[in-house]
Amino acid sequence: MQDIIQKIIEIDRMAQKMTDDALVLKDETAASIDSDKKKLREQYVTRARHRINVTSETEKTFLQEALDDIEKRYSGIADKLSALYEEKHDSWANDLYKRVIGG
Repeated sequence: MQDIIQKIIEIDRMAQKMTDDALVLKDETAASIDSDKKKLREQYVTRARHRINVTSETEKTFLQEALDDIEKRYSGIADKLSALYEEKHDSWANDLYKRVIGG
């Protein structure tokens, strides 16, 4: 009978140790998962910031090219208007004078 009680006590101690080990493993696993989540989040944020920077630079380049095209187009129009003014301003002034004065 004493042997049976010793065995039961020994089995209970082993079960308690297994339970304690499982709880420690559970806590370590939870801590590891939290650490991995934090690392993944940081990696995601880093990649997202990098993509934002790349996209921003691409957009700046695209917008600068578009602005350069617009400036070139309007510069050409301004040059044409200046040339037209130089060519015809005397005629326009005379026409205007005649209409105002000459009726």
